Amino acid sequence: MMSEESNLDMLREEIKKITIEIIRLTGKRLLLAKKIGEIKNQRNLPIEDLKVEKELNQVIIEKCQIYNVDRSFGLKLLNLLIDEAKRVQIETLNIEAFRSKH
Repeated sequence: MMSEESNLDMLREEIKKITIEIIRLTGKRLLLAKKIGEIKNQRNLPIEDLKVEKELNQVIIEKCQIYNVDRSFGLKLLNLLIDEAKRVQIETLNIEAFRSKH
């Protein structure tokens, strides 16, 4: 029989792996956001697209119910992801603006 201590260690290791996967996927998401920012810049589109954000909000609310995640937490997490994506897009915009001036 597995001791509680080794079971605890296994669970913590699994949490660590999942957390690392979340960070890896966040990096992938930000790379996509950067590419979107470049396209928006080329097309003179605004960084913020409230329609897209609203649609994503609805999807996340549905997924929170399916995956048994607190809705408030899910939306906070989504807002963090969206805010960071916007930051990356603005940074990309500023870099491209700087390059075009020099």
